[in-house]
Amino acid sequence: MRGKSLVFNNTPISGSSLNYGLIGDPVDHSLSPTIQNAAFQSAGLDAVYVAWRVQPLGLRSAVQGLRVLGVRGFNVTTPHKSAVARYLDKVDILASRIQSVNTVTNDGGMLTGFSTDGTGALNSLEEAGASLDQGGIILIGAGGAGRAIAYALAERGCRFTFVNRTLSKARLIARRIRDQFNIQVASAPLSSRNLKTLLAQAEIVVNASSMGMNGKSNLPIKPAWLRPEHYVFDLVYRPLETKLLQYASLAGARTITGLDMLVNQGACSFFLWTGRKAPVVEMRQAIGLRLPMVGSPAG
Repeated sequence: MRGKSLVFNNTPISGSSLNYGLIGDPVDHSLSPTIQNAAFQSAGLDAVYVAWRVQPLGLRSAVQGLRVLGVRGFNVTTPHKSAVARYLDKVDILASRIQSVNTVTNDGGMLTGFSTDGTGALNSLEEAGASLDQGGIILIGAGGAGRAIAYALAERGCRFTFVNRTLSKARLIARRIRDQFNIQVASAPLSSRNLKTLLAQAEIVVNASSMGMNGKSNLPIKPAWLRPEHYVFDLVYRPLETKLLQYASLAGARTITGLDMLVNQGACSFFLWTGRKAPVVEMRQAIGLRLPMVGSPAG
């Protein structure tokens, strides 16, 4: 007689359950297990998603172990997004260009790396009602997420200004994008003066830097520079409402949080793993997010 299945996060687990997960350091704070397990359950899939803490020195062994164990796919977070590529069999063109991988598929032992950050960010903006084809866009931060968003914008033919504390990094990426996509991409150093000037001309501002995270210094933006027509997107979600988003709310601007981004990039990962459209509504509800009110100001 068959024994009863175990239950994890209301999801039955058996020897036939498919396994997915997250590697990073740290991972104890991650909401990805909650989001993805809600997605699997909603889709009626016999699958489970867990988080594994993997320190840098153990990355190679961990990736090989996931391959051997037949884990069907996994996400990659800090500090492994760049380093993990060397242990994969193949890397998607976009992930290779930006040197950042956040999603890995396992097809019969063949590990392929992708980046869903860019698509997830653009989906978050459009979900909130932002038009990427009109008005200026300010993108702050040249890390893995910032580079992914930059290339996703370029693929859509969007003009934007790349802002970074180290100007040389922003200039290098902007030049590569101009050469590859033949579109207008400006670059500027991060300063209060530059942001004030850019905000007067832009409709969308995306913070893909770590500024504002867990008590770190905030972006040098003043509330008076923001207006109701702005869409303000902060990828930081600890705290969920950063100073930038607080200022945007006070100005009546539309706000998009890092949790919106987490859900949408997770939805892209879900599709890569399963070939199915992700149940985004249930994924949002799992972490207490309301459905976005398209075109409505933040309140």
